[in-house]
Amino acid sequence: MSVRFFAANLILCLSFFFVSCTDKEEESLPAVEILDLPEAIFQANNSLAVNRLRSISFGEADKLGGRKERFKMVHISDSHLSSWSVDNHYKNPINLIHSVRFANQPALKINAMVATGDFMGYSTDKKVAMDYMRSFVEYFHKGNYIPSVLCTGNHDNNYLDDKYVFTRAELNSLLFSTDPNRGDDRSENYYYLDVPNPQGGFIRFISLDMIDHPSGKEYDALHYVYYSQRQITWLGEVALKKDMTPQHSVVVLNHIPFEPTSSGGATSYFCDGYYVHTWQMVPEIIEAFRSRTPIKKIYPNTLGREDRIHVDFNFEEATGEFVCHMGGHAHVYACFDIKTISNENPDLVRQKMILCNNQSPTEIGVVYNRTPRENRTVSSNSFSIYAIDTQEKKVYITFFGAYLPSDNPTFSEVQSFSYN
Repeated sequence: MSVRFFAANLILCLSFFFVSCTDKEEESLPAVEILDLPEAIFQANNSLAVNRLRSISFGEADKLGGRKERFKMVHISDSHLSSWSVDNHYKNPINLIHSVRFANQPALKINAMVATGDFMGYSTDKKVAMDYMRSFVEYFHKGNYIPSVLCTGNHDNNYLDDKYVFTRAELNSLLFSTDPNRGDDRSENYYYLDVPNPQGGFIRFISLDMIDHPSGKEYDALHYVYYSQRQITWLGEVALKKDMTPQHSVVVLNHIPFEPTSSGGATSYFCDGYYVHTWQMVPEIIEAFRSRTPIKKIYPNTLGREDRIHVDFNFEEATGEFVCHMGGHAHVYACFDIKTISNENPDLVRQKMILCNNQSPTEIGVVYNRTPRENRTVSSNSFSIYAIDTQEKKVYITFFGAYLPSDNPTFSEVQSFSYN
């Protein structure tokens, strides 16, 4: 990497001293040794991200003392710890470390952190793959003192073939059995967590497990999303009902976008796989919850197998409100409406899904890569920061690190949408 390229990335946001040079001089100058480059990069990104977060932390009435601070959270996805990632190498995952460090700054008063899957790269050595996952768990929880929620991704059971795959029990042991944010029951790889909201009530994070195979081998987990009947029953009868109050606001975490497959083209963010029981199933359950209606339906197995999902929930007496879905997978930031569900309520705004940029630029993705990334620079890391306003019924979105799409130079560093 040239001195000029590095300076172009940092000069606007660092107070550190750099040697400047002309085009002619650059060819003959020796490499500039930067003391603690990762720290310099963090400070540069942190300064910008803190200012962005502060710009969305309060509404106008808050500044006058009329309301409380919004619920603030950090969203990371697709960390892909591996032996080949430069800035998320499993032995020293700088980008992951920086995301946890940012979220835990006391002055920012961030209320929660979520990680929406693909924590590790794959390996044909199962022990090595387990080391990748153990590293993610170690560094995600190390120095992390705020409520944090995980959901699985399509890489997270190492499905390359039957010899290397993690079973559901092995994944539970690696990822969830020692999770300090889990309650007494840690037997499943899906769960919910209630986090106090400074505006009153709670944000309920519902974490779905998209690779809920009993042995891990029933389906190609790298390309097929699978929920068990047990998990879907839990979603409708427990996660959306148990101890729910009118002061609860619900966020659903699912790695894969709720969209149809794009069949190799850039027509949706779910660009390389399929839902075993159709992608509309979870959004249709959520729509019944939002509409306070029953839902009774059988979802066939799209692969022609006998394994069907029976849904029979009554939300007429339900309480609480739905905010949005959060995920990753496409390795790009996106915020889109969920369309073409059979029970869509025209009196409600459409459900929204937010995707987060990948944390490891080594993993370039399949279809969408609109945000230029470069290892060992301020563009290496990327994650999203949200402020949820449960009084305005709006979500405000900003970013840490790289966020500007190459095809949209006027893209705003702050986004927002209404959810009710």
